[in-house]
Amino acid sequence: MKKLVLIPQTRYLFLFFFFVISIHLKAETKRDTLVNVAIRDTFKLRKAQVVETETTSMVYYRPKPFQFLKYVPADIAGLGKAAVSKKNLPTMGAIAAGTLALILVDQPITDAAQQFGRYIHLDPARKSRTLLQFNIGNFNVKAMEAPDNLSSSIYYLGEGWASMLIAGGFYTYGLAAKDYRAIQTTSQITEMIFALGITTQFLKRISGRQSPFRAMEDTNPTPGGKWHPLTSPAKYQESVSNYDAFPSGHLATAMATITILSGNYPDNKYIKPVGYSLMGLLGYSMLNNGVHWISDYPLAIAIGYTCGKIALARGRTILPKPGTKNGAFSSFAPTYMGNGTLGFSYRVVF
Repeated sequence: MKKLVLIPQTRYLFLFFFFVISIHLKAETKRDTLVNVAIRDTFKLRKAQVVETETTSMVYYRPKPFQFLKYVPADIAGLGKAAVSKKNLPTMGAIAAGTLALILVDQPITDAAQQFGRYIHLDPARKSRTLLQFNIGNFNVKAMEAPDNLSSSIYYLGEGWASMLIAGGFYTYGLAAKDYRAIQTTSQITEMIFALGITTQFLKRISGRQSPFRAMEDTNPTPGGKWHPLTSPAKYQESVSNYDAFPSGHLATAMATITILSGNYPDNKYIKPVGYSLMGLLGYSMLNNGVHWISDYPLAIAIGYTCGKIALARGRTILPKPGTKNGAFSSFAPTYMGNGTLGFSYRVVF
């Protein structure tokens, strides 16, 4: 017997949901146009919408339902290729060097962060209320939770639920205004959450790093926590917090979400400063809560940024505007002339 229980605090969820929708209240319904899309050795006419920015024209296509699922394996493969790409080797070396340097000072930085939290009376406990739960036989499944204090509220910014709520806001607006850019943003965020979830879980199970609060519970705590590489799945599930610190999935998700939003809405000058400020608060909150070490962050940020960029490339084409640093370009393609007639078009931008 399944039983669905909705908690009254759900109203806060809807308030946040409609706040996200309000971002686009002044926007107008978009108009469709037809463009030629290269498919193997031929071209196909497809509906699209063109969004003009200061330096580019962005062409967006309406995504098919659940098409993001087929991109997830390619995204994960793309992350792997980016990690071993020759041009990215200096960046990967810098990330590795930065991580190793931070590991040496993990414990004093965590101690200082928690001392500052006590000084400003910031409760480090992770407290939450259940918003949605299922009772299935003798099992109680908490499907959705909401934070119950300030520190936990900041911590939840990196949860997948926060990104999904943002995606839900864009999707609702996109349907109402027939805005392909907003719908694509939803698809990209959802795609990113799946790809990041699989990637970070894989890395966590390989590294097996102990979370700070679990390390401090040991009789003889190891500064910076213990590492248990290649922990068996059964042992991992028995005590997840003993093995899942590295890298930070929360910070990776936040970074990817900001990358997608700022990439799709480059003319919005508030996304990056507000987003990166919230990421800073999230990073500190996880130190104060004892969930992560600071050396868990460099790789997480890099993964989140790369995954965001990969997802961002789905469903749109960037056309540089005349007079920009991208220079001149030309294109030659078949064009539908109407009444069943095909012709050719030649376009020059300089």
